[in-house]
Amino acid sequence: MDSEPGRFLILWTVRVSVGLYAIAVLMKMQLTTSPTSARLYRLAWLLSWCFCVIHVVCAYHFQHHWDQAAALKHTAEMTRRVVGIYWSGGLYVNYVFLTLWGVQSMVQLVRDRPSGRVEDLSMHALAAFMMFNATAVFGPAWWIAVVAAYGLVIVVQVFRGRVQRKKPS
Repeated sequence: MDSEPGRFLILWTVRVSVGLYAIAVLMKMQLTTSPTSARLYRLAWLLSWCFCVIHVVCAYHFQHHWDQAAALKHTAEMTRRVVGIYWSGGLYVNYVFLTLWGVQSMVQLVRDRPSGRVEDLSMHALAAFMMFNATAVFGPAWWIAVVAAYGLVIVVQVFRGRVQRKKPS
């Protein structure tokens, strides 16, 4: 990487994206019927996508100098480092994921409400899978502990929600 500002932008745009994603997921789990909470959830979800797109643009500009072959090689090398397979296809998976996420976010914005339960669950599950993999492949080892802690929070929230729903009224 040629510049320290470039490295800063690459790292912090993705960190902000993941932070907003985490907030959106927690908000989704706590979502009431309030129009304000639904709007805040959609805003966090959309901004998370925006920062992820900015991250990709920064990585292409500062890390790969707009060279697709360099980006593919970097992805393959990082994937081999973690899972032992030299595979660059994850980059194309990211393109598809970002497209789906963007479309889903825009649909929510136009509808002025979150998508249906199945669409949201599918998109959140896909986002969680993508972010976990990106963390494992491109992030430092200690990030896995942060991801595990967040996963535990989600599991506890889901369990609490199920217990609360089962209580007799």
